[in-house]
Amino acid sequence: MTPKPNLLPPNSALRAAVDYIRDQATYPIEEVALGAGLGLFAGIAGRAYQTPGRMAGLNLYIMVAAPTGMGKDAGRQGMYSLLDAVVRGENPHAAPNMPSAREFIGPARFASVPAVMRHLEKVRSFVSIMTEGGKEFSRMTDPRASSHDRDVATKWLDIYGSSSFGGVVGGTAYANASDNIGDVVRPAVTIYAEGTQKTVYANYTDNCVSDGLWPRFMMLDRNENDWPQINEYPQYEPSPELVQYLTALCERSHTLNQQDQVVQVGAADDARDALAAYEKETRRIMETCGDDVVRALWTRSALRAKKLASLVAVGVHFDMPTVTLEHALWAINLERYTVGVVIGRVSRGEVGGDENNELRQAEELKRTVVNYLVAEYHELSNAGRVTRSMHAAHIIPWSYLLSGVGRRAAFKHGKPNPVAALERTVRSFIDAGWFVEVDQATKQAHGKSGKAYAVTNAQYFLDRPDAEESKPTNPQFFTE
Repeated sequence: MTPKPNLLPPNSALRAAVDYIRDQATYPIEEVALGAGLGLFAGIAGRAYQTPGRMAGLNLYIMVAAPTGMGKDAGRQGMYSLLDAVVRGENPHAAPNMPSAREFIGPARFASVPAVMRHLEKVRSFVSIMTEGGKEFSRMTDPRASSHDRDVATKWLDIYGSSSFGGVVGGTAYANASDNIGDVVRPAVTIYAEGTQKTVYANYTDNCVSDGLWPRFMMLDRNENDWPQINEYPQYEPSPELVQYLTALCERSHTLNQQDQVVQVGAADDARDALAAYEKETRRIMETCGDDVVRALWTRSALRAKKLASLVAVGVHFDMPTVTLEHALWAINLERYTVGVVIGRVSRGEVGGDENNELRQAEELKRTVVNYLVAEYHELSNAGRVTRSMHAAHIIPWSYLLSGVGRRAAFKHGKPNPVAALERTVRSFIDAGWFVEVDQATKQAHGKSGKAYAVTNAQYFLDRPDAEESKPTNPQFFTE
């Protein structure tokens, strides 16, 4: 696992915002402060600024996971406190200094896609703060969810990448033309969500990862055993310098948004090289990774690193932001760490509910059966457990299955134990007509006495894409 890096951004207004959110909290948590600081900056600058190279908006999807009672609400409180200071200005008794800054924090929840689009027609750059993010995503991704909730989740997929220069989210036509919703150009929606590890990771199902929803999120996972010390002297007000910078950034972003213009963040040559190297690194990981879920989790990492580095640069000089090598390396190290934490959870079987675990177990067993069917006898990893005649007859001993999948994550953490999980999965294969348990006489004829199963529908397994990749050149092997 990648060691935990320094989470705090390099010196910038973003760093000052993160420090304030941490220092105003009763229980200071770096993951919460970082997520909230990034969320606020991305909500303000997400549409007005674009990444170096291939342009993309700076909006982010962020999920903070921490146990109940650890102080997650400090993120939301800090974001509102900072923006309130911008609105109030230096004199809290005078008229609001910049009331339009309020628009950079949007609704916490949208009941339907039309509600999302109606708001985007009015405000095209904001952060949505979801205080119960785990439960909110459970509501949207549950197989029993309403069509409205599922449609909102699909819309978040669409909106994420639409902040790039030239991006558009298509509108909706209704029978009554007066209800039509037009196209929205370059909306930049940032999501800052929080939840407990239990509620958040229960939604890390294979489907939600493979369809791209979770890979879009940067996960800031606070170790459940790392409880913060109480802050006896919280900082109630942000510094005047930070408020002044945020006010100027809000004004600049608001003007750019109204004029439909953007500022592309620059990058020093060494920073550009570092970000390009990281993109190649993640591409190699995706090309060689054998796990679809793990592969999917890397898909947005390189782009997110560019966004993170760009937000630091905007926090240094919003008129001419330039990513330095320090900014780039901080973003890259943070990405390696955050993605690695989630992959660790996946490998230990700590994600998804029972239904998802059973789906993963079925997939693992299917892959084992495919490998058994397509491999030559001498290529079997546990050939000592199988006789040559059993392999030719498509009969798989229980001991072979147990040694093949029992230690894999999906079964290792299966409930109530790996053996019971495998027995349940094998029974489901029998019920589906893919397996049949062979009788004692058949086992003895093949020189074995333990439990064994005949593959009754080999073609089902051989038609899978992973079988096509492994088929030998001799087609006679596949005849029944």
